Amino acid sequence: MMMKDNTRVAQEAKSSAWVKVWLSLFGLVTFSVGCDTGPKLIEAGGTVRYQSKPVVEADIVFIPDAGGPFVLGRSDDQGKFILSTDGKPGALAGAYKIGINAMRQKRPVSEKEAPSMTDAQIAANHESVIPRKYNHQITSGLTATVSDDPQANQFNLDLK
Repeated sequence: MMMKDNTRVAQEAKSSAWVKVWLSLFGLVTFSVGCDTGPKLIEAGGTVRYQSKPVVEADIVFIPDAGGPFVLGRSDDQGKFILSTDGKPGALAGAYKIGINAMRQKRPVSEKEAPSMTDAQIAANHESVIPRKYNHQITSGLTATVSDDPQANQFNLDLK
């Protein structure tokens, strides 16, 4: 009888030790997953204007000098935009070069006509509402530095 009790106690101790190890590992994994929110994104945005008028529905691209994900924004009817990285609001702190694309259709295209249009026809039906030099981060001459202070991250992009 004593032998069975000692064996049972040893098995319970062994099981208890495994449960503690498993719970510790589970807690560690849960804690590290919960804490791994990735790099800190900082609120940033601004306004884009051309000849003192808001640029509507412009795609704004911030390209990080140090590499990493692009930061994107789209202007509203007042030219205001909010930047986001990988679909999350904000940008990483650092220096950026900026490209802006703002196109409009020359004439409306019906839903019936659109599927039959070639790439060349689609391109011919669009025009840039800003000088093309702003379409690329290298030729635009536009730069910005996102700082750790969200208040400093309002960029006024006045295009000439």
